[in-house]
Amino acid sequence: MIRFVTAARRSKGAITLSALALAGTLAGLAPAPAIAASGAFYRAELASPLAAPRREILNGVIWSCAESTCTGTKGGSRAELECARLAQKVGPIAAFTKGEDMLDQTGLMRCNK
Repeated sequence: MIRFVTAARRSKGAITLSALALAGTLAGLAPAPAIAASGAFYRAELASPLAAPRREILNGVIWSCAESTCTGTKGGSRAELECARLAQKVGPIAAFTKGEDMLDQTGLMRCNK
């Protein structure tokens, strides 16, 4: 038995393929805002507020700072090193948290050197 593919059937397939391609593209883009919104792994409270919001990329960590708070995505270094890198760019840090762990006073002193 020979089946003939009609133009209508061919266009349905093209539409389906286009829809799948678009869905795949959008699925790849969708996590970025979700990660940016909930992906804060590091949190820093600055000793003094910034004049304007800013973004920094330091050793692979994307930092977003506004007023006296900075949040950063997960990195591979120790908390004190990430804190020190940020302090060099934005100034003294009053409190620094990595995940659920907060730096103690000794760690903050090393951070702000």
